[in-house]
Amino acid sequence: MQPLEPKDLLKRQGKEQPSNTVAYPSTVTQTRFQELERIVQELPLTVAPYLELAEIYMSASRWSDACRILEKAIHRFPEEQKALDWLEDSQIARAEQMVALSQSEYQSEPTELTREALHSSQLALNALKEKIYRHRLQRYPDRLQYALPLAHALQQLDRSDEAIEYLKQAAMQRELRAEACLQLGELLEKSRRIPEALSAYRRAALFRVPPPSAEIKLKSLQAAARLAQQHQLIDSARRYLEMLIELSPDDPRHAERLRALPAGF
Repeated sequence: MQPLEPKDLLKRQGKEQPSNTVAYPSTVTQTRFQELERIVQELPLTVAPYLELAEIYMSASRWSDACRILEKAIHRFPEEQKALDWLEDSQIARAEQMVALSQSEYQSEPTELTREALHSSQLALNALKEKIYRHRLQRYPDRLQYALPLAHALQQLDRSDEAIEYLKQAAMQRELRAEACLQLGELLEKSRRIPEALSAYRRAALFRVPPPSAEIKLKSLQAAARLAQQHQLIDSARRYLEMLIELSPDDPRHAERLRALPAGF
């Protein structure tokens, strides 16, 4: 089982299974599960039983139990990188569950108390992500994909300048630069750095090698057209809208917006 990808960690939600039940994978029997719990209590000589049991708990979204087993594994085998990666994944998933629970409680009963609980859980999640992804970049300096969720967490913690620097680093890697530039443009726009934001959106949409995904190109051009139009940069807005029409010819909204631009530019 590989460490979860940053996008998965940003989006994943769900409630943890009750502590008295485990949804076993089809290849795991209850007997094997109980055997593994016994083995890890007896301090096995290898990390394998810890990882096997932790994977069962992770497959069942039993993140607290997964953390418990993985913490034991790291205590016994501190050099085991896979156990550390899985522990971090499980810690983030557990924190995301707390946010989801707080969100549900706030929606059901919107009070000052539930609002503060939601804010606190979100703050804790972003602080945890900032810590984990910073450490991952230190452990794996060539895996710049971790700069993207790190930047997102820093932004949520009102540390935009740091987030921008990490996104600029990610934008230097070919496979990441389109996504990094889109995220950078969004952050620069929120920081009211409009020319820089437009430049980032344009770069995200127009990279040639490798080209951006269709989704990133569409989002980048839409953001660039909207921002240019908002700031009366009519020539730029027209150019981005023309690109959008070429990209999505079946969407009539782009042509309508293009016709609505002031004449004489």
